[in-house]
Amino acid sequence: MLKGFMHYQLLNYIRSLKMIPPLTIFCVWIIVLYIYKGVPILSSYAVTSITVYLIMTWLTMTVFSIEEESEKHILYVHLGNKKRYLWGKWATCFVFSFILIIIAIIYPIIMNNFRGTIHTLHIALAIYSHWTLAFFGIFIGSLFSFSLNKYSWLSAVLVIVISLASEGIIEKVSFVKWLLWLFPPVTQVLNDLNMGDSVQIGGEFWIHIGVATVYSIIGFILIERMFTRRNG
Repeated sequence: MLKGFMHYQLLNYIRSLKMIPPLTIFCVWIIVLYIYKGVPILSSYAVTSITVYLIMTWLTMTVFSIEEESEKHILYVHLGNKKRYLWGKWATCFVFSFILIIIAIIYPIIMNNFRGTIHTLHIALAIYSHWTLAFFGIFIGSLFSFSLNKYSWLSAVLVIVISLASEGIIEKVSFVKWLLWLFPPVTQVLNDLNMGDSVQIGGEFWIHIGVATVYSIIGFILIERMFTRRNG
């Protein structure tokens, strides 16, 4: 049943044409970013990871907005479990994130844009950073899709900006450091890609993976509970 709902969601979303603006902007940005050859590997992937983060937040919010309230209630009854509705939405978002990540990672390799030789470690780090930021984007998009506030889009943008600027904020206003743990640890993920192409994997890297994983798990559990509580 969930597979059928996911198929329905994909077709419904494609027919809505809401995916055209974010996907178009994403593809144009990737092409513009790689106009020149000889670009560094990991820092370029850091930029496209941020792009995936932004686009997946946008896509997720539009995926959650394609049905009217009456349609949602019909789907709840059909699925027999409101959680399945949420899972189907997330599965749809993951499909689109997979497409974006494939484009972001493979395109510069095919076009031979990178300076130097790309190694397995570079690919592994690229997959890690893109998927992690895609998860964060889906989390933020889901969180603010449930908001009835007319400023939900603005709130989502604010969270994204703060998460990207967290290190600079801590330097200027150190006492907010602990509050920033509420925001996705984006800069921790990106820092692993901004150390040059001859990067070495150390203990700090595994800590960053652990933090990102725990944040994602807790975040999606909270979203699920918020959704079930709000929809009774």
